[in-house]
Amino acid sequence: MPDESVILPSPWGDFSRDSVTSIDGEARVFQRFSVAGDPHLTLETGDARIATGLLSRLEAFLSRRAQWDRTATDAVVLEFSSEAPTQDELDEAADDLEAEQIVIFPDGAVAVHFTDTCGRHFLDGYWPAVHFGADDAVMKVTVES
Repeated sequence: MPDESVILPSPWGDFSRDSVTSIDGEARVFQRFSVAGDPHLTLETGDARIATGLLSRLEAFLSRRAQWDRTATDAVVLEFSSEAPTQDELDEAADDLEAEQIVIFPDGAVAVHFTDTCGRHFLDGYWPAVHFGADDAVMKVTVES
């Protein structure tokens, strides 16, 4: 059983293990560390030493937010368009899609989960995610529920 008391201080707040408590009171602890915020930040490992090392990857990724944010929203539009999108369509997606969660993986990959703030692009309960490789290149775009 992982040590639930491990706290990892960071510039974005204290990362702690994700957990949920079911209706019957049973607690489930996940093998990852997170900190609530805008966006929610997650280090996808249960090992505190590895998670601490991922903080520098998170910092580097967040320092280029304007670049990856636009790259990601453009990638979503390109993935789900049947024809070449217009600049207006790309700009609209950049305005409407908001990063809700950023997940950093031990191999340096990053997943950014977006919320459709206007509800016109994705059905309720579905959201796009853009997966970046360790080199910050877009690897794939998915829709999750």
